[in-house]
Amino acid sequence: MNKSGRALLLVSLAVFLASATWFSGTAAAPVLKEIWNLGEVRSSWLTIAVQLGFIFGTFFYALLNIADVFKTRKVFFVSALLGALFNAGFAMASKSFGLALALRFLTGVTLAGVYPVGMKIVAQWFRTGLGWRLGIMVGALTTGTAVPYLFFAGGAYFDWRILMLAASGFAVAGGLLVLLGVPDGPFLKETPRFDARAAFRIFRLRTFRLQAFGYFGHMWELYAFWSLVSSFLAASFAVNAPQFMGSVPLVSFLAIGIGIFGCIIGGWMSRFVGERKVALASLIASAIFCGLSGFLFQLPPGFLIPAVLFWGLVVVSDSPQFSALAAAYCPPEYTGTALTIQNGIGFGMPG
Repeated sequence: MNKSGRALLLVSLAVFLASATWFSGTAAAPVLKEIWNLGEVRSSWLTIAVQLGFIFGTFFYALLNIADVFKTRKVFFVSALLGALFNAGFAMASKSFGLALALRFLTGVTLAGVYPVGMKIVAQWFRTGLGWRLGIMVGALTTGTAVPYLFFAGGAYFDWRILMLAASGFAVAGGLLVLLGVPDGPFLKETPRFDARAAFRIFRLRTFRLQAFGYFGHMWELYAFWSLVSSFLAASFAVNAPQFMGSVPLVSFLAIGIGIFGCIIGGWMSRFVGERKVALASLIASAIFCGLSGFLFQLPPGFLIPAVLFWGLVVVSDSPQFSALAAAYCPPEYTGTALTIQNGIGFGMPG
């Protein structure tokens, strides 16, 4: 394996590990709901706090040009380390619900230095074919998103503190993997001066602005699917096949987790037809399934489950392609800022 391929593999693994502090909170929320006697609203805030922290963090990182002004690998490591500390604090030091929310929020802030920064590190290694390479990295993150559903599919009961501390350990390992195992890539070496307006000036570029609007719509659609797929399946099975109710967590895991293949297949196809066409085809395909959702709801499981799995395949396959287009259309010296601000606004769309 050459240096660039090894760097891609290590960054993808590191993003998966460092993002564990995000996904472990999702897995622990139902357990904490019972232990802390939380209502539906308070329980959901344990997940929402991380999301809000991530959105705030992306604006913070972007406005300060952190991923461009400082060494990218060090930004990734420090962010992963701080995320691990806040996450461990949530597990061991949360004496009140307010403190728990604050620590989850701060964990989300640090994740802004993991996912978007990981994409910039990949962009430092590849001048062309970025859609293909980012497809692998985003696929790793998609797998992490699906993991919490796997816990419940197996009916697992676990000490939530051990789960959170293990996630912190994974985050530290991911940070060290990038810091020690991934050297600086040959591209995007220029260190720009700090410019607080860079995050806004990027949107003056018509090509960047147009693809960004496409990404925002994609994110709205993606998180609608990811957040509602369990409820959609449960409601359909309750009406059409009650005996399948127990399979909802497993099918939800598969519907989200299959996205890794969508990202990789879409990335591979982008090598031949380009990132823009893959993104467009993915949007059209998932829009068709969205429009047919009422019809799909009435289908028996033998037809519904394959349809939902294919929907999960195409609903995320455009995500790495939009990121590749953002990297191509933004000023090279502010690639980190562009990817970060686009991610922040995109993740804020479902709210």
